[in-house]
Amino acid sequence: MAPNKEGVAQALALGITETIIATFPELQAVFDLFAEGNIADARIAYFNTPYYKDLTSTSQLRNSRKQTAPGVYAQEFDAWRQAQRVRLIAEGFMYTPEIEAKLEESYLRGDNDQQVEMTILNSGLMGSNIGGSALGTVNSLKTYASDQGIDRILPKNYWDKINIGIISGTLTKESIEEELKGFSISAYPAYAEGIKAGRSFYLQTSAARQQMANIYEVDVDTITNDNPVFKEMTTYINPKTGLPEQMGLWAQEKFLKSKDEWLYKKNAQQTFDDLGLKVLRDMGLA
Repeated sequence: MAPNKEGVAQALALGITETIIATFPELQAVFDLFAEGNIADARIAYFNTPYYKDLTSTSQLRNSRKQTAPGVYAQEFDAWRQAQRVRLIAEGFMYTPEIEAKLEESYLRGDNDQQVEMTILNSGLMGSNIGGSALGTVNSLKTYASDQGIDRILPKNYWDKINIGIISGTLTKESIEEELKGFSISAYPAYAEGIKAGRSFYLQTSAARQQMANIYEVDVDTITNDNPVFKEMTTYINPKTGLPEQMGLWAQEKFLKSKDEWLYKKNAQQTFDDLGLKVLRDMGLA
């Protein structure tokens, strides 16, 4: 049965997300009630959880101080806000005045760190921009995608989803690497067994890249995964079997020299000169 949309929306409004449930497992039963559409029972169950009772006591204390001891409240809130600023930036949140303005409502609710983050993410103020350790993780994943040969085929909205997933904790580096590996296996079936065994697409095609660089007289680093000739060579289909197949080095050389790109290279001209000289010698004219 599909989850009750209104119930799920109310659960999320209370901050009951997968990240929070992982930290406070007692909220799973509450979320399930919301998802089943038993909203009244779910709210009663929520108000009786240790999570809510602890949250309420913190919230009550802070709201009371704001009314009765504004000077103390301002001092405590400012210290908390500065600590959150440092933590959020380190986590990868793009800290802006608009995001800072959201912090006081979190403070007055008694939100923990995870709830503060979810409040920011749910506000939509941050978009898909990240920094800090989260950005480092995403950049590492982009390098992994390049090693698996798929960096040029993944659209921006895919990485936007990854950005938010990493910073919110709903996705892990390991789970994304497995997904990227699956994409690579689909894109390069001839290299699938090696990829499954832990040999990246880049590693398996390093000799082919080097041979292509030598024949075409270019730097090997300029041969990107979306290079049309390289792509054709690595997605070769054997015409006899109709199956994907890796070209051997000799077949690769023959294939590369059959392309127009080779005809204008120095080694091509030298080859033609040598062949012409051989013909003349065979005819006794040289």
